[in-house]
Amino acid sequence: MLLLSTTLNEHNRGYDQKKHANQGELLSKSKWISPFVLIAGMAVASGAVAQPKNFPPGKNLSSGPPFKVNQPDKKIADLYVFCDIGDIELGLINTKTDQLIQVSLANLEGWPGEETSCQHAWTSPDGKTLYASVDATPPDPAAVIVVDVKEINWDLNQADLEITKTLVLSPAGTLSDFPEVHQVDPRQPIAEWISTTFTQAHGPTFLPHSHYTYVTQYPTNEIRVIDTRTQQLAAVDPLIFPPESGEVSRQTHGVNFNPSGTIGLGTGYFYGHDEIDVYRADKRTGALDYQGSIHLIDEEKLAHAALTHYTVWLNNRYALTASMQFGPTSLAPPPLNLEITGPSVWLLDVIRGTAKQIIGTAQFPEDAGVFRSPSDLAVANFKLYLAEEDTLDGSFGEDGYVSVFNITNLHEPKFIKRLKPGVELPDDFSVAHGIGVTSNEHSVYVASYYSNYIIKINTLTDEVVKVYGPEDGLNAPHGGFIAGSTR
Repeated sequence: MLLLSTTLNEHNRGYDQKKHANQGELLSKSKWISPFVLIAGMAVASGAVAQPKNFPPGKNLSSGPPFKVNQPDKKIADLYVFCDIGDIELGLINTKTDQLIQVSLANLEGWPGEETSCQHAWTSPDGKTLYASVDATPPDPAAVIVVDVKEINWDLNQADLEITKTLVLSPAGTLSDFPEVHQVDPRQPIAEWISTTFTQAHGPTFLPHSHYTYVTQYPTNEIRVIDTRTQQLAAVDPLIFPPESGEVSRQTHGVNFNPSGTIGLGTGYFYGHDEIDVYRADKRTGALDYQGSIHLIDEEKLAHAALTHYTVWLNNRYALTASMQFGPTSLAPPPLNLEITGPSVWLLDVIRGTAKQIIGTAQFPEDAGVFRSPSDLAVANFKLYLAEEDTLDGSFGEDGYVSVFNITNLHEPKFIKRLKPGVELPDDFSVAHGIGVTSNEHSVYVASYYSNYIIKINTLTDEVVKVYGPEDGLNAPHGGFIAGSTR
């Protein structure tokens, strides 16, 4: 069975020829096929893999919900954690009772500084260990802070937290490394916010059925690996692909793993990136092995999608990603200057190494499709939820939406609704940036760092059931994570 063609049209290769000729061996056909043949063979033998014509029977394709528990033998905490950047606080939400606790980070012994906020927060499935990333903004180094949860008393609005480790990732003042980019089309201005001055730690994930958690040093090329048994950087840390140049892992925003913990996907969070990088994971050591890159290309339209923030797995073979870019920039993939498809959703097949656009761009909020740049996505109860933010089209923060699609048939998603400011969402809601789903798939949480809201949505009714906002003390909530998630 031919899983990956090397004779596709020049504008649509199933794997990445990449930018440099010396990477031929790294991107060889044989290296791609071997692990995926093995995965396909195991999956077929167990009856787990079939073309996802309908989903379900996609439920039979999966070994569980798209966000798998890292340690399934442990009880999952009813916990959502986030960084409240503006007030330098760590936020804790009880996903069952809706209680909120905010802890001043500056008051924790061992926190880097009074003016240092965290960028992302994440939690072990049992909620007993928290992690918080900080940037390399002087005078502090980029780091991951490990926090032990002694006790949470929701009724007294108190959390007893203790910092146990500080894992330094890079020195204070480490500069970002972005390619030069210029506007070439009125549809796509160049946003200033995306080119940060100093390196940041983004995209935390857990490798299922292992003892490892990961974070990427955006926008540089390092994937950092933490051993959760010792709460130290793992022996394989840092990971750079390829080691000589780091061109593959540069501008990666997180490596998200499938439920079995065998394959990870890395996004390209910058202009012109139309690749989803594919890695084979070693659960014993935490090492990753780069297999190739899937291009988001529509060969019939001679168009591609670019700038992806996250992926979400449907099962061990198929995943979804969403692109944010509206038009071309000076960063166009060789050899052809392909058209940009606009904000859209793509189905990824990691065995065949292919991508297919399944949801296109909407021109108006009432239309089916993706209206604003989809910053994040989640799947619950056979529905896809997109956090749409107004950050890339020349304006910033004028609105923000949450769109919902029925994906029972993955090849023909059905638009259900788009939650709008002033209707289902608060009047001043804008920039829906992060999204997460509870392990029971009953609730979806959407965070807006710009308008200071966290929204809880009931996935059975798709109605907003809880709003946390400025009156609750929120000030730029960002980097949220739900216990039991892998990302």
